[in-house]
Amino acid sequence: MKAVRYHQYGGPEVLRYEEAPIPEVKSDEVLIKVSATAFNPADAMLRMGALKEVLPLALPFIPNVDVSGVIEKIGGSVTELRVGDRVFAFLDMLRNGGAAEYVVSKAADVALAPANIDLQAAAAIPSGAMTAWQGLFDHGHLQSGQRVLITAAAGGVGSMAVQLAKWKGAYVIGTASERSFSTLQELGIDEIIDYNHESVEEKLTEKVDVIFNLSPLSSDEVTKWLHVLKQGGTLVTALHPADEDLAKKLTVNTVRMAVQRNARQLAQIAELVDEGHVKPVITEKLPLLHLAAAHEKVGQTRGKVLVIVDDKI
Repeated sequence: MKAVRYHQYGGPEVLRYEEAPIPEVKSDEVLIKVSATAFNPADAMLRMGALKEVLPLALPFIPNVDVSGVIEKIGGSVTELRVGDRVFAFLDMLRNGGAAEYVVSKAADVALAPANIDLQAAAAIPSGAMTAWQGLFDHGHLQSGQRVLITAAAGGVGSMAVQLAKWKGAYVIGTASERSFSTLQELGIDEIIDYNHESVEEKLTEKVDVIFNLSPLSSDEVTKWLHVLKQGGTLVTALHPADEDLAKKLTVNTVRMAVQRNARQLAQIAELVDEGHVKPVITEKLPLLHLAAAHEKVGQTRGKVLVIVDDKI
Protein backbone atom coordinates (compact mmCIF):
# COMPACT_ATOMS: atom_id res chain seq x y z
CA MET A 1 0.00 0.00 0.00
CA LYS A 2 0.98 3.65 -0.31
CA ALA A 3 1.63 5.50 2.93
CA VAL A 4 3.39 8.52 4.34
CA ARG A 5 6.02 7.49 6.88
CA TYR A 6 9.01 8.92 8.68
CA HIS A 7 12.09 6.84 9.49
CA GLN A 8 13.61 9.38 11.89
CA TYR A 9 12.47 12.38 13.92
CA GLY A 10 12.88 15.77 12.29
CA GLY A 11 11.22 18.49 10.22
CA PRO A 12 8.54 18.05 7.55
CA GLU A 13 11.23 16.89 5.13
CA VAL A 14 11.47 13.50 6.92
CA LEU A 15 7.97 12.56 5.68
CA ARG A 16 8.16 10.09 2.80
CA TYR A 17 5.39 8.96 0.47
CA GLU A 18 6.32 5.33 -0.12
CA GLU A 19 5.32 1.68 -0.19
CA ALA A 20 4.55 0.07 3.16
CA PRO A 21 3.11 -3.34 4.13
CA ILE A 22 -0.63 -3.65 4.67
CA PRO A 23 -1.04 -4.27 8.42
CA GLU A 24 -2.19 -7.60 9.83
CA VAL A 25 -5.49 -7.84 11.70
CA LYS A 26 -5.69 -9.38 15.19
CA SER A 27 -8.85 -10.97 16.59
CA ASP A 28 -10.15 -7.78 18.23
CA GLU A 29 -9.23 -5.46 15.35
CA VAL A 30 -10.54 -4.26 11.99
CA LEU A 31 -8.75 -3.31 8.77
CA ILE A 32 -10.02 -0.02 7.34
CA LYS A 33 -9.61 0.98 3.71
CA VAL A 34 -8.96 4.67 4.20
CA SER A 35 -11.04 7.36 2.54
CA ALA A 36 -9.45 10.33 4.31
CA THR A 37 -7.50 11.39 7.35
CA ALA A 38 -6.86 14.78 8.97
CA PHE A 39 -3.85 16.69 10.19
CA ASN A 40 -3.49 17.60 13.86
CA PRO A 41 -0.80 19.80 15.45
CA ALA A 42 0.07 16.84 17.69
CA ASP A 43 1.16 14.96 14.55
CA ALA A 44 3.89 17.55 14.05
CA MET A 45 4.97 17.32 17.71
CA LEU A 46 5.32 13.55 17.36
CA ARG A 47 7.25 13.87 14.08
CA MET A 48 9.68 16.33 15.67
CA GLY A 49 10.34 13.95 18.56
CA ALA A 50 9.10 16.51 21.08
CA LEU A 51 6.97 13.86 22.82
CA LYS A 52 9.27 10.84 22.45
CA GLU A 53 9.94 10.58 26.20
CA VAL A 54 6.24 10.07 26.97
CA LEU A 55 5.04 8.76 23.59
CA PRO A 56 7.86 6.66 22.12
CA LEU A 57 7.22 5.54 18.54
CA ALA A 58 8.45 2.48 16.66
CA LEU A 59 10.09 3.85 13.51
CA PRO A 60 9.35 3.93 10.63
CA PHE A 61 6.01 5.41 11.64
CA ILE A 62 2.79 6.33 9.80
CA PRO A 63 1.19 9.44 11.38
CA ASN A 64 -2.42 10.70 11.80
CA VAL A 65 -4.92 9.65 14.46
CA ASP A 66 -8.11 10.66 12.61
CA VAL A 67 -9.50 8.42 9.90
CA SER A 68 -12.62 7.61 7.91
CA GLY A 69 -13.13 4.72 5.54
CA VAL A 70 -14.74 1.36 4.87
CA ILE A 71 -14.07 -1.82 6.82
CA GLU A 72 -12.17 -4.27 4.62
CA LYS A 73 -11.62 -7.08 7.13
CA ILE A 74 -12.60 -7.93 10.71
CA GLY A 75 -10.91 -10.05 13.38
CA GLY A 76 -12.48 -13.26 14.65
CA SER A 77 -13.82 -11.81 17.90
CA VAL A 78 -15.35 -8.64 16.39
CA THR A 79 -19.15 -8.69 16.55
CA GLU A 80 -20.29 -5.05 16.47
CA LEU A 81 -18.90 -4.17 13.02
CA ARG A 82 -19.17 -5.71 9.56
CA VAL A 83 -17.13 -5.72 6.36
CA GLY A 84 -18.41 -2.85 4.24
CA ASP A 85 -19.37 -0.62 7.17
CA ARG A 86 -18.59 3.07 6.65
CA VAL A 87 -16.73 4.10 9.78
CA PHE A 88 -14.59 6.73 11.44
CA ALA A 89 -12.15 6.46 14.32
CA PHE A 90 -9.76 8.15 16.71
CA LEU A 91 -6.73 5.87 16.45
CA ASP A 92 -4.14 4.88 19.04
CA MET A 93 -1.47 7.59 18.83
CA LEU A 94 1.33 5.09 19.40
CA ARG A 95 0.38 2.82 16.49
CA ASN A 96 0.70 3.40 12.75
CA GLY A 97 -1.99 5.86 11.74
CA GLY A 98 -4.33 6.94 8.99
CA ALA A 99 -1.88 8.48 6.49
CA ALA A 100 -2.03 5.31 4.42
CA GLU A 101 -4.33 3.37 2.12
CA TYR A 102 -5.10 0.91 4.93
CA VAL A 103 -5.00 1.14 8.72
CA VAL A 104 -5.72 -1.31 11.54
CA SER A 105 -7.59 -0.26 14.67
CA LYS A 106 -9.02 -1.94 17.73
CA ALA A 107 -12.69 -2.46 16.92
CA ALA A 108 -13.53 -0.85 20.28
CA ASP A 109 -12.20 2.50 18.99
CA VAL A 110 -14.29 2.51 15.79
CA ALA A 111 -17.81 3.89 15.25
CA LEU A 112 -20.18 4.08 12.32
CA ALA A 113 -19.59 7.32 10.43
CA PRO A 114 -22.29 10.02 10.20
CA ALA A 115 -24.65 9.29 7.33
CA ASN A 116 -25.53 12.89 6.41
CA ILE A 117 -22.05 14.10 5.41
CA ASP A 118 -19.64 12.57 2.95
CA LEU A 119 -17.29 9.95 4.30
CA GLN A 120 -14.16 11.99 3.60
CA ALA A 121 -15.42 14.89 5.74
CA ALA A 122 -16.02 12.51 8.64
CA ALA A 123 -12.23 12.17 9.03
CA ALA A 124 -12.07 15.77 10.25
CA ILE A 125 -14.19 14.97 13.31
CA PRO A 126 -12.91 12.30 15.74
CA SER A 127 -10.00 13.65 17.81
CA GLY A 128 -11.18 17.28 17.76
CA ALA A 129 -14.76 16.50 18.66
CA MET A 130 -13.81 14.03 21.36
CA THR A 131 -11.34 16.47 22.93
CA ALA A 132 -14.10 19.07 22.94
CA TRP A 133 -16.69 16.65 24.35
CA GLN A 134 -14.46 15.44 27.16
CA GLY A 135 -13.17 18.91 27.99
CA LEU A 136 -16.62 20.51 28.18
CA PHE A 137 -18.71 17.70 29.63
CA ASP A 138 -16.52 15.09 31.35
CA HIS A 139 -14.14 17.60 32.97
CA GLY A 140 -15.97 20.94 32.79
CA HIS A 141 -19.43 19.52 33.56
CA LEU A 142 -20.98 22.21 31.38
CA GLN A 143 -24.75 22.59 31.75
CA SER A 144 -27.49 24.37 29.86
CA GLY A 145 -27.69 28.05 30.75
CA GLN A 146 -24.07 28.30 31.92
CA ARG A 147 -21.46 30.65 30.50
CA VAL A 148 -18.38 29.10 28.89
CA LEU A 149 -15.21 30.70 27.55
CA ILE A 150 -13.43 28.74 24.80
CA THR A 151 -9.96 29.97 23.86
CA ALA A 152 -8.60 29.40 20.32
CA ALA A 153 -12.25 28.92 19.39
CA ALA A 154 -11.68 28.74 15.63
CA GLY A 155 -9.22 25.83 15.71
CA GLY A 156 -9.95 22.19 15.00
CA VAL A 157 -10.96 21.50 18.60
CA GLY A 158 -12.33 24.95 19.34
CA SER A 159 -14.77 24.97 16.43
CA MET A 160 -16.17 21.65 17.65
CA ALA A 161 -16.33 22.93 21.23
CA VAL A 162 -18.34 25.99 20.19
CA GLN A 163 -20.91 23.80 18.45
CA LEU A 164 -21.16 21.27 21.27
CA ALA A 165 -21.53 24.02 23.89
CA LYS A 166 -24.31 25.67 21.85
CA TRP A 167 -26.05 22.29 21.47
CA LYS A 168 -25.91 21.93 25.25
CA GLY A 169 -27.60 25.31 25.65
CA ALA A 170 -24.67 27.31 27.02
CA TYR A 171 -23.80 30.96 26.40
CA VAL A 172 -20.56 30.69 24.42
CA ILE A 173 -17.71 33.21 24.40
CA GLY A 174 -14.62 32.54 22.31
CA THR A 175 -11.21 34.05 21.69
CA ALA A 176 -10.10 34.32 18.06
CA SER A 177 -8.45 36.62 15.55
CA GLU A 178 -10.60 38.82 13.33
CA ARG A 179 -10.20 36.59 10.26
CA SER A 180 -12.15 33.86 12.09
CA PHE A 181 -15.07 36.00 13.28
CA SER A 182 -17.40 35.14 10.40
CA THR A 183 -16.79 31.40 10.75
CA LEU A 184 -17.53 31.49 14.48
CA GLN A 185 -20.65 33.59 13.94
CA GLU A 186 -21.89 30.96 11.47
CA LEU A 187 -21.41 28.37 14.21
CA GLY A 188 -23.66 30.39 16.52
CA ILE A 189 -21.12 31.79 18.97
CA ASP A 190 -22.57 34.46 21.28
CA GLU A 191 -19.53 36.67 21.89
CA ILE A 192 -15.99 36.92 20.49
CA ILE A 193 -12.87 38.37 22.11
CA ASP A 194 -10.19 39.44 19.62
CA TYR A 195 -7.08 38.06 21.29
CA ASN A 196 -4.84 40.34 19.20
CA HIS A 197 -6.36 43.50 20.66
CA GLU A 198 -8.39 42.55 23.75
CA SER A 199 -7.62 40.73 27.00
CA VAL A 200 -10.00 38.19 28.47
CA GLU A 201 -9.83 39.77 31.93
CA GLU A 202 -10.75 43.24 30.65
CA LYS A 203 -13.32 42.19 28.06
CA LEU A 204 -15.46 39.91 30.21
CA THR A 205 -18.10 41.91 32.05
CA GLU A 206 -19.55 38.85 33.80
CA LYS A 207 -17.76 35.81 35.18
CA VAL A 208 -18.07 32.39 33.54
CA ASP A 209 -18.83 28.89 34.81
CA VAL A 210 -16.33 27.05 32.60
CA ILE A 211 -13.16 27.96 30.73
CA PHE A 212 -11.92 25.51 28.09
CA ASN A 213 -8.37 26.49 27.20
CA LEU A 214 -6.99 25.43 23.83
CA SER A 215 -4.50 28.26 23.38
CA PRO A 216 -0.70 27.77 23.52
CA LEU A 217 -0.24 30.58 26.06
CA SER A 218 2.04 30.06 29.06
CA SER A 219 0.85 28.83 32.45
CA ASP A 220 1.24 32.36 33.81
CA GLU A 221 -1.19 33.69 31.21
CA VAL A 222 -3.65 30.83 31.71
CA THR A 223 -3.54 31.36 35.48
CA LYS A 224 -4.79 34.94 35.07
CA TRP A 225 -8.08 33.56 33.76
CA LEU A 226 -8.88 31.91 37.08
CA HIS A 227 -10.03 35.34 38.25
CA VAL A 228 -12.89 35.38 35.69
CA LEU A 229 -14.38 32.11 36.93
CA LYS A 230 -17.39 32.03 39.20
CA GLN A 231 -16.86 30.37 42.57
CA GLY A 232 -16.95 26.63 42.02
CA GLY A 233 -16.26 27.08 38.32
CA THR A 234 -13.74 25.03 36.36
CA LEU A 235 -10.86 25.82 34.03
CA VAL A 236 -10.07 22.85 31.78
CA THR A 237 -6.84 23.11 29.83
CA ALA A 238 -5.61 20.88 27.02
CA LEU A 239 -2.18 22.55 27.06
CA HIS A 240 -0.37 24.52 29.77
CA PRO A 241 -1.83 24.15 33.29
CA ALA A 242 -3.04 26.88 35.60
CA ASP A 243 -1.75 27.42 39.16
CA GLU A 244 -3.55 24.95 41.42
CA ASP A 245 -2.72 26.84 44.63
CA LEU A 246 -4.34 30.01 43.32
CA ALA A 247 -7.34 28.00 42.13
CA LYS A 248 -7.85 26.72 45.69
CA LYS A 249 -7.60 30.23 47.12
CA LEU A 250 -10.24 31.44 44.66
CA THR A 251 -12.42 28.35 45.32
CA VAL A 252 -12.37 27.35 41.66
CA ASN A 253 -11.18 24.18 39.96
CA THR A 254 -8.51 23.57 37.35
CA VAL A 255 -8.04 20.40 35.32
CA ARG A 256 -5.33 19.51 32.83
CA MET A 257 -6.82 16.99 30.41
CA ALA A 258 -5.60 14.48 27.86
CA VAL A 259 -8.16 13.14 25.41
CA GLN A 260 -9.08 9.45 25.64
CA ARG A 261 -10.36 7.22 22.86
CA ASN A 262 -14.05 6.40 23.35
CA ALA A 263 -16.16 4.91 20.56
CA ARG A 264 -19.38 5.38 22.54
CA GLN A 265 -18.81 9.14 22.65
CA LEU A 266 -17.82 9.08 18.99
CA ALA A 267 -21.14 7.41 18.14
CA GLN A 268 -22.98 10.14 20.09
CA ILE A 269 -21.11 12.78 18.12
CA ALA A 270 -22.08 11.04 14.86
CA GLU A 271 -25.73 11.34 15.92
CA LEU A 272 -25.30 15.07 16.55
CA VAL A 273 -23.75 15.47 13.10
CA ASP A 274 -26.67 13.64 11.50
CA GLU A 275 -29.14 15.80 13.45
CA GLY A 276 -27.44 18.96 12.18
CA HIS A 277 -26.06 20.17 15.52
CA VAL A 278 -22.38 19.70 14.65
CA LYS A 279 -20.37 19.89 11.44
CA PRO A 280 -16.65 19.68 10.71
CA VAL A 281 -14.97 22.98 9.84
CA ILE A 282 -12.65 22.05 6.97
CA THR A 283 -10.46 24.89 5.74
CA GLU A 284 -8.16 23.02 3.38
CA LYS A 285 -7.95 19.72 1.50
CA LEU A 286 -4.73 18.03 0.42
CA PRO A 287 -3.91 14.71 -1.27
CA LEU A 288 -1.95 12.22 0.85
CA LEU A 289 1.10 12.82 -1.34
CA HIS A 290 1.26 16.41 -0.07
CA LEU A 291 0.79 15.74 3.67
CA ALA A 292 4.10 17.48 4.39
CA ALA A 293 2.55 20.78 3.27
CA ALA A 294 0.21 20.64 6.29
CA HIS A 295 3.18 20.07 8.59
CA GLU A 296 4.93 23.09 7.12
CA LYS A 297 1.99 25.33 8.07
CA VAL A 298 1.42 24.05 11.60
CA GLY A 299 0.01 26.79 13.82
CA GLN A 300 -1.20 28.84 10.86
CA THR A 301 -4.42 27.00 10.02
CA ARG A 302 -7.97 27.31 11.29
CA GLY A 303 -10.44 24.43 11.47
CA LYS A 304 -9.13 21.15 10.07
CA VAL A 305 -6.87 20.23 7.16
CA LEU A 306 -8.44 17.21 5.46
CA VAL A 307 -6.07 14.76 3.75
CA ILE A 308 -7.67 12.78 0.92
CA VAL A 309 -6.40 9.21 0.58
CA ASP A 310 -8.98 7.67 -1.78
CA ASP A 311 -11.44 10.04 -3.46
CA LYS A 312 -13.51 7.12 -4.73
CA ILE A 313 -14.67 6.07 -1.26
